[in-house]
Amino acid sequence: MPPIVIDRLDDPRLDVYRDLKALQDPRFRSWFVVEGLLVTERLLASPLRVASVVCEPRFVDRLSEQMSDSIPIYVLKRDEIHRLAGFHFHRGVLACGHRPAWADASHSTIFADARMTLAVCIGIQDPENVGGILRTSAALGVKAVLLGPDCADPFSRRVARTSMGANFRVPVLAPQDLRSELIRLRQQHRVRLVATVLDATAESLGSLEIPERAALLFGSEGWGLDASWIELCDRRVTIAMEPGVDSLNASVAAGIFLYTFTTGQSVR
Repeated sequence: MPPIVIDRLDDPRLDVYRDLKALQDPRFRSWFVVEGLLVTERLLASPLRVASVVCEPRFVDRLSEQMSDSIPIYVLKRDEIHRLAGFHFHRGVLACGHRPAWADASHSTIFADARMTLAVCIGIQDPENVGGILRTSAALGVKAVLLGPDCADPFSRRVARTSMGANFRVPVLAPQDLRSELIRLRQQHRVRLVATVLDATAESLGSLEIPERAALLFGSEGWGLDASWIELCDRRVTIAMEPGVDSLNASVAAGIFLYTFTTGQSVR
């Protein structure tokens, strides 16, 4: 399909891109929007279905080479994209994808290897933290990321931007009953549930014997894991830190934990 030059911003084909900052409850929509050239290219390279692309004229040739003929590419001037989207951070490219069905935790590929690690986010509401955990998970070979109901939308623009498209690669699970799902993983797949805590009485990550199969639970930025989640777990693990340091950023701490569990190398 040849590029389509748009000369009116009220064109209904652009409706999904209109006033993006004003959208509420994006996770309940059947589509999502990403911004920027690199993230758009990673969306195009992913198995997810792409509905359309909007870009400045200078990106048309590069993007057209990567796109199926069935995907429309709408061409607007840069200031018109500003007015359409309602913000300036898009860097000249926007794309709309079809939101996939949530991955199934019983999928065989997740449990194909004897050693595996899962990341479980509970109440992590900052999109940049969720994006950072997804990006780290992709880099380290985490098999899947499970999200509780209070987490940031994994397909939001900020999550996609922070993760650099890793949210299109890592299986993302959002069970209706996360607690029951974790119990099932323990019973059926021998997954050890590990609470990551800020508690000097917990096991130190630096001296931990790493289980072959583990699901690491990460709590909210402000309060960590609720007591009921900690009680559900088989072990409590902490990162030993120098005195006077309150805590680490959620995605930084998750990165240290995930590196240790996926490589089997203790950080001392």
